[in-house]
Parts: sequence; structure tokens; C-alpha cells
Amino acid sequence: MLRILFLGENWFGSCARACCYALRRAGYDVQDIDIQTLMPQWRQPSNRVITRLLRSRIIREYNDLILDSAAQFRPDILLAFKGAFVCSSTLDDLRSSGVALYNYYPDTSPSAHGKHLTSSICGYDCVFYTKKFWGTSVPQELVGRRLVYVPHGYDADVHRRLPLDSRDSQLYGKKVLLVAGHTPEKERLLSELMRFRPDIDLQIYGPRWAEFGRLPNLRPRTRGVPLYGSQYARAIAAAAICLGIMSGKVQGVTQGDETTTRSFEIPACGGFMLHERTAELLEQYEEGLEVACFGSVKELAEKIDYYLAHPDEREAIARAGHRRCVPAYSYDRRMAQILDYHVEHCDRTVKNASAQTMRAS
Repeated sequence: MLRILFLGENWFGSCARACCYALRRAGYDVQDIDIQTLMPQWRQPSNRVITRLLRSRIIREYNDLILDSAAQFRPDILLAFKGAFVCSSTLDDLRSSGVALYNYYPDTSPSAHGKHLTSSICGYDCVFYTKKFWGTSVPQELVGRRLVYVPHGYDADVHRRLPLDSRDSQLYGKKVLLVAGHTPEKERLLSELMRFRPDIDLQIYGPRWAEFGRLPNLRPRTRGVPLYGSQYARAIAAAAICLGIMSGKVQGVTQGDETTTRSFEIPACGGFMLHERTAELLEQYEEGLEVACFGSVKELAEKIDYYLAHPDEREAIARAGHRRCVPAYSYDRRMAQILDYHVEHCDRTVKNASAQTMRAS
């Protein structure tokens, strides 16, 4: 049986946890290390100052824990989900022990996550990336490295149809919903939308909106808190329209997102998705049948008007999107792709049936 040392946050609803549990469901022996068990998750600004002062010590202890765990567990594979605080020297030590080193990187640019990742990400044997445009626009840190495209997915434990009650209907029902972290591009687009349609019942949930959101026509619609786990799944199912808005360009890349985790989580939860029209999205869903799309603020406003007035069409698209997404776009299938790569390139003694087990789950 393959032994996998997994690095990633383990809170309920995180993409890293989804990958870790998918590997366990497939029968692999997985030991996971979550840096959040070492790094304080304080919210008050004064406490964050203390965290910054302790950060270097915590990172050193985290890397020592990785090496100590590997010495005891003797894994065949290290799989880091993002791996923001993994040091290059740690990867060198693991490689010398014969461990295959993989990184499943879900974001747009490694340089956006600090010096440790910028330095260490080139030290993996393969980086599995979720942004298809990397195929023609590789981040500088990864030029010449082995890269394999594995899209985002959804968590079968979290992103599923859940029964709704009156509280869900009161909080989220018949509303236009965005659940996403703040970016200037999202704020600009939504502010323009509200100038077109000031009466839309828009709700915005997610981190950094209270801190960075500045435009007055969005403040009454910003809840300032994220939605996680089953609460997130119920909100998507209860809302009339769930928006998929991309983040725009970030440091070190020439192009922004074309899909995000929400591109798969919304259909998996049974929600109706109104998504920015991108080539990558339309490789996953058929527009007008499985997803609704927009290419401008004007088109977004018109589509919201139309689909709010046609609930039967909304429901038909949501059902079709769910059928397309589940189970084909689950993290179980995404992890199978990574294990298939390992079987083919690094461990030919592992029977292909081990990866086939994951694809069937």
C-alpha cells in the first residue's frame, strides 16, 4: 500500500482536506500535517503582530515536524497542497530518502505567497497546477520544471445537496449570492452592477471585504464573514443565483483565473451558477444548458433579470450542471490523476488498479 505524507490545512471545507480525505477513501495510508495546528489563527491585529514575530520559529518547527514524521512514517510520496511554508532544504532531505515530491498548487502565482514557496516550489518532482493558462504562460519560478494540469474540484463530503430549512430561506433565499474573497476586480464589477441594477438583492460573503471594500454602494450588501462547510453548501442551494466572478491578474502572471473552486462547488451543491464566460469554463460545462455565462457588466445585469424571472429555467440548468459535475469533477477523480502520474512515472511496481480504485470512487 502506498504511504502518502500530506501537507495541507485540515479544516472542514478546505480544498486540502478534500484531497486528503479523497486519498483515504481510496484506501491509501495517509498521514497529514496541518500547519494550522502550529500557527495561531488569531484575528485581532495586536495578536497578528505576535504571530509575525513568531513566524520564523513556527516555520522551522513545522519543517522539523515534516522530517520527523517522514522518518517515522517512511512515506512513498509527499503531496503538498500549496506548501507555502515548506523549505527547500526539507525537500532536499526527503528526496535523499527516496520520497517522490509532488505539489498540488491551486492558485495563480507562487510568488504571491511569500519567499518560502517562491524558493521551494521548483524543488518538487512535479507540480500539478489548476490554471490552464500556465500551459502557455508558465510562472518564472517554474520555467523548465515538470508541470501537469489537474483542475480544481469539489469535496464530496461538503459540496452536496443538503436539506434546507426556514433559516436558510430567510438568510439566502431568492438572493443573488457571491461567496469569495475580496479582490479589486470583483469589487469594481459588483459596484458597476449595482449602478445598473441598484435594487438587486445582492449578498457578498467572504474574507477581506470588510477590510478592503471601499465602495459605498457595496457596503450594505457585504456581510464581512466567510461561509464554510455545510453553511456554504446550504447558502448556495438556497440562493436564486450564485455568481462566479474571477479575480483578475495577480503578481507574476499575464492572465487571471478562468475557473476557481466555485466553478465546481456551486453545481455540486445544486446551485444555479452565473459565471464569467471563459474558454476554460466552457470546456467543463455547456453554456445555456449546464451553466449561464456573462461577458460584461451589462450582460450580467440582463442575465440576472432574466433568470430571476424564469425560475424553471434556473432549476433546469442547476440540475444539468449538477449531473455534469457529480461525480466527474470530484477531488476523488483529481487525486486519481495525480496517483496515475505516480504509477506511470515513479513507481511502476504499483498496480494500475490502485489508481483505478480512485477513479471509480
